[in-house]
Amino acid sequence: MTVEEIAQGFVNVANETMCRPIRQLTEMKGHETRNHALACFGGAGPQHACAIARSLGMKEVLIHRFCGILSAYGMGLADVIEEAQEPYSAVYESGSLKEAFDREAILLKQIKQKLQEQGFREENITTETYLNLWYKGTDTAIMVRRQINEDGSGGDYAVEFAKLFQQEYGFKLHNRNILICDIRVRGIGVTNILKLRAIEPTSGAPKVEGHYKVYFENGWHDTPLFKLEDLGSGHVMPGPAIIMNGNSTVIVEPTCKAIIITKYGNVKIAIESASSTVKVAQKVADVVQLSIFNHRFMGISEQMGRTLQRTSISTNIKERLDFSCALFGPDGGLVANAPHVPVHLGAMSSTVRWQLEYWGDNLQDGDVLVTNHPCSGGSHLPDITVITPVFDNGNLVFFVASRGHHAEIGGITPGSMPPFLSSYGKKELP
Repeated sequence: MTVEEIAQGFVNVANETMCRPIRQLTEMKGHETRNHALACFGGAGPQHACAIARSLGMKEVLIHRFCGILSAYGMGLADVIEEAQEPYSAVYESGSLKEAFDREAILLKQIKQKLQEQGFREENITTETYLNLWYKGTDTAIMVRRQINEDGSGGDYAVEFAKLFQQEYGFKLHNRNILICDIRVRGIGVTNILKLRAIEPTSGAPKVEGHYKVYFENGWHDTPLFKLEDLGSGHVMPGPAIIMNGNSTVIVEPTCKAIIITKYGNVKIAIESASSTVKVAQKVADVVQLSIFNHRFMGISEQMGRTLQRTSISTNIKERLDFSCALFGPDGGLVANAPHVPVHLGAMSSTVRWQLEYWGDNLQDGDVLVTNHPCSGGSHLPDITVITPVFDNGNLVFFVASRGHHAEIGGITPGSMPPFLSSYGKKELP
């Protein structure tokens, strides 16, 4: 590898390291990154934006004119917000809901008074009301905003909660009470928005300040440099390109395209198509690619564990963290695991391989295998493993598996682990 390739490799690994928490935060809330645009800020953020958006499957990057000082700029334009919160523990039903609404009204009156004391008039104050809800037996609350129906009446918190839970975790809990955790209200004092100064309109091709040799993923490129203040709405800069202003530098990678989309100098970058990304991914594996994919696979395993913990009702899972999650190749070999329980992870590969050998070609898309058999990689009977084969166009490509300690699965003693076991007969074992 050349010096440039090594340096580019460090950049690629750094970009993937930044992608990992983005995936975790968005997928934790039930969102797919590819369905969104990437907004970046900071002086260096736009330098990494194209690579990070491509890695996340995004098609667009949006860059504000003042992205290098966006936090300070945002504070100058921000509305004034007052919040009030009150604990309230009750089952979600008509009686408790009426009492919760009465408490909401008291809290709303208090925050309106606080905003009025700061000089905001009634017509410049907007309010929002929330309930923190969770299913009985879980301890992960979701803050649900009260929706307003078309007729002006308040919407049903429970319906919205079920939608959010489904979106975040991928399933619903039926026949289980919803509990109210606390009441929250928010008052917003709307400030007078400052008027931005538009950049001077320009015509013709964008002015090029100079050309520089810049190294990208596929080699050296002669790259034009533009100044943002010289660009007008509608100007297009195909990559590779560099756009500079007083507080940030925008790097437009090859095959991407930057467009000035507003008269205030905001930039949109169209990211290359997915087909181009596939070509990059088909390179011969090297230490850089191994590090990048290690981050991606570890992120998947960690997200599996986080979802399992947040949705669990069992104390063993949500508090003792007695579970493990991992990814396995089509042959059952371990590919990546999160830092969970070592005794599980050491045996799970044997469990997956045993099931693969047992079921063979009978495995189909949509199958889920559940096992605790001690002769097929089981650690002990209360540890139950759920294995899901994943197919692509009819071909088995990998397995995902989770193993968790169940407190009770049957048997002659509580806990399913009698110390005097002698045989499988006489219903001694579950």
